[in-house]
Amino acid sequence: MKGEQLFKHIISGQMGGSLGDALRGGLEKASKVYERVIEYRNERYNHPKHVQRVAVPVISIGNITVGGTGKTPMVRYVCETLDTAHHNVSVLSRGYKADNNKKPIVVSRQGTVDVSSFISGDEAWLLAKTLPNANVIIGSKRVESAKIAVDELQSDVLVLDDGFQHRALGREADIVLIDASHPFGYGAVLPRGLLREPLENLKRATYIVLTKTNQIDPEQLKILREDIHALAPLVPVAETIHQTVGFQTMEEWSHNGSIHGISDYDGTPLLAISGIGQPSSFISNLKSYGFTVQDMMSFGDHHDYSEEDVVKLWERCFKTGIQGIITTEKDAVKLSQVRAIRDLQIPVYVLVIGIAFTKGEEDFKSYVLQIAKGK
Repeated sequence: MKGEQLFKHIISGQMGGSLGDALRGGLEKASKVYERVIEYRNERYNHPKHVQRVAVPVISIGNITVGGTGKTPMVRYVCETLDTAHHNVSVLSRGYKADNNKKPIVVSRQGTVDVSSFISGDEAWLLAKTLPNANVIIGSKRVESAKIAVDELQSDVLVLDDGFQHRALGREADIVLIDASHPFGYGAVLPRGLLREPLENLKRATYIVLTKTNQIDPEQLKILREDIHALAPLVPVAETIHQTVGFQTMEEWSHNGSIHGISDYDGTPLLAISGIGQPSSFISNLKSYGFTVQDMMSFGDHHDYSEEDVVKLWERCFKTGIQGIITTEKDAVKLSQVRAIRDLQIPVYVLVIGIAFTKGEEDFKSYVLQIAKGK
């Protein structure tokens, strides 16, 4: 069992017995220390003098847990909404797993990508690739990135990617995403659970968006909404699902080629591979849209694929007789740059996912556009 899998096995309570109890007890003590640090940090940023603002509106999109809640599709959705209203948008990303994010780097200008994913990190590069009219900037100091966006790129609205805990840069909107299928990170802050900060801090949000709501039943969704209302009674809540747009071959995806509809899928049994926060969501999406998943391989979140990994994929397909591989866009960023993937002799498909609102879309869009106008 890999490190990330083992960690979740422990904190979820799946590891029983005295060893499991002892490990969770130790993590609980560490959580209390972590929580005090977070409380101190939040108290600091509750004072306006410690927050820097820029001359244009800032819309933060983030979450309260670690792992995949759908930030990338939501950042896309918000940027596309702003683009239709003719805003000049810059996305400010930390550049997780970038080669060096200590200083700001402009990844793309109006959709023209200037650096590789090794320099920018996979998520920022994916946003740069899929947002033809936006700028993307990485850097751990988002205040510096914001100044570049406003002064050099003349942006009139900034989208702060993964910004709920990054409070040094002031914002007009704090949109928080909650994965309905894994909403509260086992009810504890890191490292005992997956919460980045205590749940009570949800009241700091200005809008909450539930994602993957089709992965739980209506009664569970009703209870989740009640729980959120109790935590943040004044914050509006919208509901979304992750919706499959279609699929592409790796070659088509790399060159922004055409996207095939699900009706073009020929039923070939597939090996599903992923290195994301919630691999079960990926498998659920595949199956719900009629893909035949014969086998799966999960890697750690933000996995850096190697030539050796591609050999393992080939070996798995050879042993099982599987004739096709399917993966996520985030994984495709890294996989497409491994030379061996082009010699695999097995079709590799990329699932293209978008976000679709099932409740509250018009109110949410209106909110975003009002913020962008400075209202």
